Amino acid sequence: MNRRPRIAAVRATEDHAESLAAFYRATWDESATADSVLVALHRAAAANRSTPGEPPPAAIVLEGSRVIGYCGSLPHRIWDGATEHTGYWVKGLMVLPEFRNGPVGYLAVKELTQHLPRAIILTVAPAARRLFTALGYTDLGAVTNWVKPLRPYVVAKQADLTAIDGLIPGWASRGVRVAQRTGVASLLAGSAGLVMSAMATATRLPSAGLRTSQGVPAKRELDELWQTARATVHASPVRDGEYLMSRFTGAAGHVEADRYLFVNARDGARLVGVAVVRKPRATSDIRLGAMKMATVSDILFAPERSAAGLATLGAIERCARATEAHALTCMSSHSSLTRLLKRQGYLRLGGNVHFFFRDVTGNSRWPTDLTSWWLGRGDGESDATF
Repeated sequence: MNRRPRIAAVRATEDHAESLAAFYRATWDESATADSVLVALHRAAAANRSTPGEPPPAAIVLEGSRVIGYCGSLPHRIWDGATEHTGYWVKGLMVLPEFRNGPVGYLAVKELTQHLPRAIILTVAPAARRLFTALGYTDLGAVTNWVKPLRPYVVAKQADLTAIDGLIPGWASRGVRVAQRTGVASLLAGSAGLVMSAMATATRLPSAGLRTSQGVPAKRELDELWQTARATVHASPVRDGEYLMSRFTGAAGHVEADRYLFVNARDGARLVGVAVVRKPRATSDIRLGAMKMATVSDILFAPERSAAGLATLGAIERCARATEAHALTCMSSHSSLTRLLKRQGYLRLGGNVHFFFRDVTGNSRWPTDLTSWWLGRGDGESDATF
């Protein structure tokens, strides 16, 4: 009798380079080789801020010597309101098609979890959410999505307005669809857009004394801004100069660095706000139709400085308009930022991205409400996938 090879979950090492390359070719990268896997491992080890010199933990599920499942991690420091801690984003759960709907994904995440005393996750799929919950991660809920129409007539024509939570009453759905088909919705949206734009400009008057521009600030300035902002943030992935520059300028080998634009706000010479805008791409949210969407991948200002936040949001909007985006999206549930988003005419789109957290070190400082966490679309490199 032919017996199937034994299935086992283990931590990935350099010894698995050849098997990992075959898995990558079947899932993500047709050009992957054992050498390219080793280069990536060494590069990740050099950039690892959590455990310097070591590759970030990754778990694989083997059928014999064949990799059939994988789950990796991205090292990141996490702020608990008083101290920065080592931690990891869980990233890249993948199972070969013929092994899905079985235990392989569970085995991969379970093995990885054993090597991560502190981990955070952003995920959409219900199956993944059930999996992480079963393995002891706490689901803090869905982070709110926000959309700012930059060309309201296009949004009114193409978006499924009836699917946007709370935007259109149920009884009005049929009328909205008729208005979209006849073009009335675009005309009304264009007029409303002029009013909303004027109101957003008026609410930014408190920030009139601040100067905004595009360009990557100096690392020292970003570090100082993070030190100031974190004083009143209860929890957040660390957003210092090393992280922002390595993540969004290509300093750590990110191939999509040319997709990002930095904007900043200054009080005199001092940096008081910074944001990273991802240039438009086809939206992954079916509610928004085939529109050109710019994304606020990251934003940082001291929560108590509303003027700095308003100035930064104004700079973001001007930057997004220059890219010819139809709309601008932002993901946040932090009370200080969401209050400003509403004032600037962002519409609540509801949330489909859930935030999970796990810490087995005994630290009890972590807040369990999303309004205390400063999170963004670019966290865990999520702006590249959803």
